[in-house]
Amino acid sequence: MPNPLTRLAVVFFSLFLAKATFAGDSVYLFKEANIKIDIPSTIYHLRPRQEQNGFIIYVFKREPIQDSAERSIIPNVAVVIENVDPKMDVVTYSVTKRGNGAFDVDKMFIHGDGIIDFVNAVGYQGSYTDQNNMKHTVYVVHAINGDKGIQIIMDTTSDTFPSIDPEFRKILKSIRK
Repeated sequence: MPNPLTRLAVVFFSLFLAKATFAGDSVYLFKEANIKIDIPSTIYHLRPRQEQNGFIIYVFKREPIQDSAERSIIPNVAVVIENVDPKMDVVTYSVTKRGNGAFDVDKMFIHGDGIIDFVNAVGYQGSYTDQNNMKHTVYVVHAINGDKGIQIIMDTTSDTFPSIDPEFRKILKSIRK
């Protein structure tokens, strides 16, 4: 039997690692697509799951952040899951989704670029202007896992983007099977 001091040290070290790695994050399993994403649960709140037109939609709304005009802005993270042909590749899936998208692409990224680790995915950073004439910056990831197509959309106003970007990047990096 290990000595109590050694056991205490192991427990302390394990708790330290867990705290350092996941402080304030919750691991969300999106069972329909068999993927996991770490989302800061202390500031992002999951809305009720929706099913609509063959899509399963999860939306996380962040606690408000003030922009330079002192407006309360609520950044969003959405995970949209749908059935796809298991033979479809991620490039074809992304081209199909981009055709329906309403944002301008500023840059594209893939596994190995340091932004996402999920292999079967392609991502974009882009922008659009909403109906209130506010410019938004978005990250959009298209991924395939088996017979599921996955879109991950992160959206905030361009004014708040510099302060929200580290949160978004941490979420992007955490996408995994």
